[in-house]
Amino acid sequence: MSQFFRHLITFPPPLKKYPIPQSPIMQPANHPPRIIGCSLSTFNSAYIDIVTRPINDDADYYRACILGLSGKDIKENIQYSIEPTRNRFRAPREVTVVRDYDSFLSFTESLPVKADLFLYPINNPIDTLRSSLHFKVPMSFSDGQPESRVSPHRVPNMCLGAIGIRTKVRLFFPRLSNPDRTDVELTFEEKKGLYEKGLLPVLRDLSPDTVTNWPVNYEGAQTRARKARGLYQYGTRPFQGARVKRFGWALADKLKEEFPWAEGMLFMCQMQGVKEAHQHLPDDLDRAEDALKNALSDFYYEDLMEEPHCYVDVGFELAEPGYAYQWRTDAHCQLLQEFTDLPLPRAQTLMKSRDAAIDYSSGLIQLSGCRIPIPTPDATIVYFQAYTTDKALIQQKDGGRHGLSITGKAALEAEEPPYLKRLYDLYFDAKDNHDCAARVEVRIKLADAYIKPADFPLRLMRDSLCVFPRVDWWPMHMSPRGIASPGVVDIARLPVNVSPSDAMSRDCAVCDQSPQGAVHHWLSLSSSPSLALSDISPVTRQWRLVRLTSISRTLKLQNQGPPDLRFTSTALTLTAGLVWLANGLHSRPDDGSAARDLMCAILPLTHDYDVDGIQIVPRQHHVDNNDGLPFCAHGAFFLRDMVFPPIADVPRMTRSHVISHTSYKFFFGCDFNVLRNKFNPMAYIPRSSIPRTRVSTQRGMSKRHRADNPEPSPAFATLEYEAPPPPQDIGEDLPFDERLDLPPGLEEPFAITVTKHWNQFCSDVLQKCGNMKGNPTSPSHCRLTLHERLHVTEDIYRETNLAVIFTRVQWKRAHPVEWREAFDKFFPPPGTPPRLQPQNYPNMTYWMQWADMKRDTPAHIIDEIRTKYWALFKQLYWIPKPYADRVWQYTIDSGFVTLPSTWKLNAPHLIINPGKPAPTWEPAVEEPQEFAVVSEDEEEEVQIRDPDYVPAAEWIDNVPPIPMRIYMRQEEEESSDSE
Repeated sequence: MSQFFRHLITFPPPLKKYPIPQSPIMQPANHPPRIIGCSLSTFNSAYIDIVTRPINDDADYYRACILGLSGKDIKENIQYSIEPTRNRFRAPREVTVVRDYDSFLSFTESLPVKADLFLYPINNPIDTLRSSLHFKVPMSFSDGQPESRVSPHRVPNMCLGAIGIRTKVRLFFPRLSNPDRTDVELTFEEKKGLYEKGLLPVLRDLSPDTVTNWPVNYEGAQTRARKARGLYQYGTRPFQGARVKRFGWALADKLKEEFPWAEGMLFMCQMQGVKEAHQHLPDDLDRAEDALKNALSDFYYEDLMEEPHCYVDVGFELAEPGYAYQWRTDAHCQLLQEFTDLPLPRAQTLMKSRDAAIDYSSGLIQLSGCRIPIPTPDATIVYFQAYTTDKALIQQKDGGRHGLSITGKAALEAEEPPYLKRLYDLYFDAKDNHDCAARVEVRIKLADAYIKPADFPLRLMRDSLCVFPRVDWWPMHMSPRGIASPGVVDIARLPVNVSPSDAMSRDCAVCDQSPQGAVHHWLSLSSSPSLALSDISPVTRQWRLVRLTSISRTLKLQNQGPPDLRFTSTALTLTAGLVWLANGLHSRPDDGSAARDLMCAILPLTHDYDVDGIQIVPRQHHVDNNDGLPFCAHGAFFLRDMVFPPIADVPRMTRSHVISHTSYKFFFGCDFNVLRNKFNPMAYIPRSSIPRTRVSTQRGMSKRHRADNPEPSPAFATLEYEAPPPPQDIGEDLPFDERLDLPPGLEEPFAITVTKHWNQFCSDVLQKCGNMKGNPTSPSHCRLTLHERLHVTEDIYRETNLAVIFTRVQWKRAHPVEWREAFDKFFPPPGTPPRLQPQNYPNMTYWMQWADMKRDTPAHIIDEIRTKYWALFKQLYWIPKPYADRVWQYTIDSGFVTLPSTWKLNAPHLIINPGKPAPTWEPAVEEPQEFAVVSEDEEEEVQIRDPDYVPAAEWIDNVPPIPMRIYMRQEEEESSDSE
């Protein structure tokens, strides 16, 4: 059996068609399926009974896929409703309870560190705090005003250094905060000032013997850290621990002396991921305090105990060999109240708050963890979370996620995505020794960290836990003989003075400490020692593999299908749903805007807003419009009706709701039309389908700038030079762009000549910005029309909102040397060897004019022109990243940041002026069209537009997408309203 299951996921799909089996959409309306409640193991057994039949035909293949995805057995007309709480915690059990310290956070005016500090000359932007800590800290934003409580991740900050590999030290500057600032990363000028007027002077005073290893200025530090491909190596320099505390005071004083914005600066120390090193017995204050001191051995412990804003994550971990522990969703409020001592009404309010998050486990709505901030001023506990450790196998930070994931693009590129095969093997190989523990953590003030919470009450285990044999969580084949008797007290291991009946009512009074400092509790909350967990059977039972097999098989059926059916909206909606389900097997199901849009298209909808498992919190406008909202029917994220072969050769959702183009871009990296044309190309592309926002690429010589008689730029007003008469040819037979039309005898001021040349440069660069290769229906990279590109001036290069100019872009902040190199590429100095036939450059009018100017103009005049051009160039905000062989490059480069963030394909490379802040991305909202003036004697009927109106251009397969108001979060609506 186990060997079969190892290869179950790769079992080839059927190739021939059998008589049409009953499918969900073919069930008569008067024969709804029977709903049968079952345990997790029973559902798994029903699935495996189908796929392991000796004669397994096509109908059973499709039947199993539908059962695994929707919970429906279409042959028996049964809808299974999974009830994981049938596996609720029952006594007696042998539970390992461990108390530990996981993380430490402090906000202080000094630096309470006694270990060696490793300073970053150049800080890595990745280490800048941008994610929430789930509590607020009082900070000073201006003189004469009281401190305001603020979330630290919203305050400008930078990473100063590290202590070992687990601890980061950051600086926070609340007085740099302002409403117009869009990024908490410090600017180049701010970092430069901190380095040259703060860090270096302090190091010279305190450690003159080591400062010789530091570059003399910030530009030098960047140059040393810069690698061949333009990326940085973020090295550290050590600073002796005995002088770190003094260093902190001196740095704060020096920065406040030099910069007004350094007033109110705070040091933050953050230690993470150390729970395994500081485990100890619950309810043992001495061991708890010793473990805490050991965890904080790099700090001045007594000083920290007096600080008001120091916090420690105190955790409890519950585990049992051979079993998987899971939290019950209906126990969150009880857990929160137990560990925070909050009154029940307050705990219930917090559970319903906007900031509370429920993390469903493996798509089962009755099993979940939770994360709940406690926004009470001066609260001892500021954050509570409950979770399980089964995610440890796939833990990985990547692109905002904290676990492995598959993308919609990857799901389409291979017949059977390799990621799903690897995930299957990972689950299968966890069978031998990977149990799943349940954890609770509270973020508590340091002074109380070793006092409370002291223990995990036994009654709370019974009320808040479900326990599954490991065979239900990871693949194993076990016979009844191979399963230790769950639910029975192990009398052989009881202390001699404790009887079995005593063990059934209390924990063991005499138990040895494990090597990890764990304590064992033999529990019994039932009078019957023979009561065991239900549904123990000899078959292999694994919920995750059932789901993963169904997902993989369905994707394979889809990818083997013909393109004209594979790339329909209903089939792609199912694909997006399968990706969403696969990623939710081991991580919190995504609930962003695109995911909520998808939920409306794949999950059952309800008008009962009080039903359990509703996925969008209903608001008044939902009630007013009688909106159907997605919910998890029958205990899991089961999909609604689907169509499978032989009715349709490609599995798909039934035709109802569709997701929007924006959601397609999130899941697949491009909108629906682009996706369909890429994989199912048309015979030809009608010109009517080419958007007006697409500007033809200027492959020949660029067109002349249209400002024929510009005013001389003030930057060139002092330039004086009598240029020799230029050649002329004003024959009317020549195209306008080829005429040399300076009339004889016209003496144009040299300042105007240079102004025209500068304007031509500004126009040529944008004229050469291209389009998406091989995708003629996609808008141009640059939003500007050709007319607008022919009239631009340098002002366009000073725009910080890149969405006004570009449809998509990749940007990075240039090093000062890189900015100068870019100027030299655009305006090569005299004597520069010519390049070997580069792209773009020879076809730009300004470039050829520049070559002529260098040839015909004295060298000192050229130097003066370049000096003035450089002065203007330094004032620009952005410029294309010029390469030796071309001006514009579009390939994906990890060294650049992509805007918008959802775009995953090619985009033009830009560099940002080193002294400027990060760019913004705020696409302009289309202005409403002006209405024609109607005479007074005419009466025009006022037409009221439906608030859910969607322009036909945004429809998918002639179906309007779900209105955004249904799935948009309240805070997102408030944000858009304020904008």
